[in-house]
Amino acid sequence: MTAPDVELSLRRLLGPAEPEVGCDECFDQLDRYVELEVAGADADAALPGLRAHLAGCPACREEHESLRALVS
Repeated sequence: MTAPDVELSLRRLLGPAEPEVGCDECFDQLDRYVELEVAGADADAALPGLRAHLAGCPACREEHESLRALVS
């Protein structure tokens, strides 16, 4: 296992160090989050906890990446 793999595994095991939203809330807010990112606004400040959730949830992260690709 490489160092990045170990770090990712530990983050998933220990959970985020900051507040985190759940999958349902993430999916509800993801369109707005991506719109803010694309506009250059501070999406993390507007929707706290979403970035932490994306870091630890492969399904939501994949949806985020798909939306970003679609609007970029």
